[in-house]
Amino acid sequence: MGMAGVSAAPVAVVLAAGASQRLGRPKALVPVAGHSNLALQVQRLHRIGLQVVVVGREGLNLGTEGLPCVLVQNPEPEAGRTGSLQVGLAACVDLPVEVLVCPVDRPGWNEAVVHALLARPGNAVVPATGGRGGHPLLLRGDVVRRVLRADRSAPLRDLTGARVQVEVDAPFLHLNLDCPEDLAHLVHLEAWLRDGEGEAWLRDGEGP
Repeated sequence: MGMAGVSAAPVAVVLAAGASQRLGRPKALVPVAGHSNLALQVQRLHRIGLQVVVVGREGLNLGTEGLPCVLVQNPEPEAGRTGSLQVGLAACVDLPVEVLVCPVDRPGWNEAVVHALLARPGNAVVPATGGRGGHPLLLRGDVVRRVLRADRSAPLRDLTGARVQVEVDAPFLHLNLDCPEDLAHLVHLEAWLRDGEGEAWLRDGEGP
């Protein structure tokens, strides 16, 4: 779908088109708290009030049936995250003013982190712990348009300019599901999410 105008509603684009070669299994389908990693992220983003677009790759079933999201395929996922983000933005009817970029392999955020990002001014805002930035990445205004105009292989970091950091209480913010060894941290991430304010549906057995 093309961009017909500008939308004030924030959009979350979940990037799930990677090949997961080092992990050896789709990162989106790794189980977390009894759900797939992707389903858990989509449901939380939807609860916050964001429209959710998931960018996958051809031939990979991400199990999005019944989830509150739009699934689109990136025909050239090897080009990198900028290209995947462009595919996700192109699926929006209107150009979003605010775009939350959520790499599926970075699940270490909770609802409080997203609210902190949405509340902080800036065209490129990231959460941080100990002064080190992480994900998700919130883009606004001119940066969103710059991403759309860029070459799909351009590094996303080069397009955002200086990033505003928001210090958050998120001990798993820098968790990266890259190698099999990283999966050992998921049990601790689950415990943090279960205990976190606003994550009561995990304890009650609700959700995806």
